[in-house]
Amino acid sequence: MRIASLVPSGTDLVHALGLGDALVAVSHECDHPGAADRPVVTRSGIPFAGAPGGEAPGAVDAAVRAALEAGDALYHTDHARLAELAPDVIVGQDICDVCAVQPDAACLPAGATLLTLSATTLAGLEDDLRRLGEALEAEATATRVVDRLQAGLEAVRTRASGRPRVRALTLEWADPPFVGGHWVPELVALAGGEDVLGAAGTPSRSVGWEAVRESAPDVVVHLPCGYGLDAASEEAASLAAGPLASLQAPIWAVDANRLFSRCTPEAALLGAQTLEAVFAGRESPHARPVRRAGARKTS
Repeated sequence: MRIASLVPSGTDLVHALGLGDALVAVSHECDHPGAADRPVVTRSGIPFAGAPGGEAPGAVDAAVRAALEAGDALYHTDHARLAELAPDVIVGQDICDVCAVQPDAACLPAGATLLTLSATTLAGLEDDLRRLGEALEAEATATRVVDRLQAGLEAVRTRASGRPRVRALTLEWADPPFVGGHWVPELVALAGGEDVLGAAGTPSRSVGWEAVRESAPDVVVHLPCGYGLDAASEEAASLAAGPLASLQAPIWAVDANRLFSRCTPEAALLGAQTLEAVFAGRESPHARPVRRAGARKTS
């Protein structure tokens, strides 16, 4: 079987099912180590943020809005190259217009089957895994992956039980501010928290800074979409000195690209484990305290 993945979560799921060797094409955003030598068949039509040389978040937001208003594509697929690679299955997504390619079924190579990932919740992730396992003839492996995920998440829930719930603000973008949505509030709850502005299963949404400050969280977790830990930490430090300066809550940055910007078993489990550590005030390899409690700016 020959598989093309046009989204990082698809590439990660294919590897989770033990089928990485069957990948014949990936997207420009796919960063799984096993996909480093695979042909890339997509490119972005918008500027990127969260990496050296990247644009400011406000500039990226403006570019996205302008492209959508003009009806321009945010991403482009090299359909000729994809046809040359002759995949049997193409993995795409329909969760977010901004985050990754949404394949045009009318332009797919002849004979290829399109499997669309659509998880916006942890239950949806399990469904995606099972559907992908069925399509790739790996049902038994998919079941084992789901079972391990459920056991791991239950262990996080047990570890967090018995502690007071932590009121958490999750910030998914800085300019304009967006709060976490989809599966992020679920992970917050599993880890012993309550997402003060986000709602499980619904898209991330834009809010004003005044609403952010009025939410009076116990902790702020900065998880800007697509940012690694260093970039998220740098941006969180700017927020701590700016629009979040009046809050007394501690501010943490996390490796959002790996843990929260994709819905995969590894990301969900590591994300829940990292949030549980943050809420308990423990160090984590995937999180960094940017400001401790009470260290607000006074002038």
